[in-house]
Amino acid sequence: MMIERLSKGFLTILLWFLLFLPTGVSAQTVHFDSDDRIVFNSNFGGNDDIYLLTRNRLTKLTDDPAADEWPVPDGKGDRIVFTSDRAGSYDIYLLDLKSRAVQRLTSDPRNETCPSWGPGDRQIYYDLEVKRNAWKTMALEISTGISRPLFPDQPFSSTAMAFTHPARDEIFFTGKVFLGWLVAKYNVPSRKYTELTKRGSCRPKVSPDGTKIAYVCHDDDGLGDVFVMNTDGSGKRNMTSGRPDFHDYFPCYSPPGDMIVFSSSPKEKGKNAYELYTLDLKSGEVVRIFEADGNSRFPHWFR
Repeated sequence: MMIERLSKGFLTILLWFLLFLPTGVSAQTVHFDSDDRIVFNSNFGGNDDIYLLTRNRLTKLTDDPAADEWPVPDGKGDRIVFTSDRAGSYDIYLLDLKSRAVQRLTSDPRNETCPSWGPGDRQIYYDLEVKRNAWKTMALEISTGISRPLFPDQPFSSTAMAFTHPARDEIFFTGKVFLGWLVAKYNVPSRKYTELTKRGSCRPKVSPDGTKIAYVCHDDDGLGDVFVMNTDGSGKRNMTSGRPDFHDYFPCYSPPGDMIVFSSSPKEKGKNAYELYTLDLKSGEVVRIFEADGNSRFPHWFR
């Protein structure tokens, strides 16, 4: 009799939970067996928020009705810079991982997106929408709060998504040319620009040792694959060529540089069902590490 009562009680609680589960919330599955961390944004809960993956665990870092996107950790793994439209237009914000305090860094009424960290974490690079579909990369001095254009006399109609080299005075970014985007680099001492790819490429990320670039290229399947190349543009290789029916985007190296995390969405769902995968650069093995409804994008792997 006691067991029967307990069973009925459990069923009642389960039924109540299912009936009153908030709409827009979906189940998630984590398969991340590492002592490192991956930060990303996802809307599986009904709204774009920032999440943290640790060893088989998911932690929600922001919970604002606005869209919080494009999180990037600093070199020590203590702070995350991200973009959010919680004040109306997209601005740049800073999140302290320990205290969870959020600080607004920019307040331009124009959209400011795609932040990253400059050398020594003294600056934050971000993209300012100067007019519709036209972007200029800016450098924000954290100590003064002053922003200035990052690239002088740029030969591109727009620049976006800049990431600095870990050891050299070079910055890798996406540049807009006639009928497309490409991956380029800027050498700070010489003020020289070099196009590293042709049109149809974007979103470069530098390897931790500074020898390789991971980026997105549409050459092979027209949907987007994860490619790697040397920092001078040589040695290009398609690392996800065995996935012709997927949009493979947003690559980022692991801290040792032996793996890449990226987002992937099946062709039939367009760019609306990204989940997180890892790519072993030696074996080529691809493993899904985060499953959920919605879109999980902009992963960044750090310690």
